Amino acid sequence: MHRNLKYAKYFRDFGWEPVIYTAEDADYPSVDESLFKDVPDKLTVVKHPIWEPYDLYRKLVGIKKGKKIYSGFISEDKKVGFKQRLAVWLRGNFFIPDARKFWIKPSVRFLKEYLKENPVDAVISSGPPHSMHLIGLGI
Repeated sequence: MHRNLKYAKYFRDFGWEPVIYTAEDADYPSVDESLFKDVPDKLTVVKHPIWEPYDLYRKLVGIKKGKKIYSGFISEDKKVGFKQRLAVWLRGNFFIPDARKFWIKPSVRFLKEYLKENPVDAVISSGPPHSMHLIGLGI
């Protein structure tokens, strides 16, 4: 997030007008509201709803809805139980390249349509999440 914010902040100095794509309803482990002051004026931010697997993880391990979780599923503040070990194993073996893999196909479809009406000269992907690179490749 910080890397992309800095890109957007300084691209205009070099004659580039950034357009940012992000998930409309992503579940992030932390949000730093103070960074909004660094967002350039009149920046185009394109958002699209996505499905997140973290609600399923919360149900599996008994975490209340709305509580922030580390995206790696590993907790340092308690002993890891069977359900959490199972969740880590599932994530590592089926959620490749990461748990945001469910963003890829819907984002590529959405962005291909968006770019027909709003063409750009270059696309930069940045991760993690590494699924963003597959979205960039797809468009």
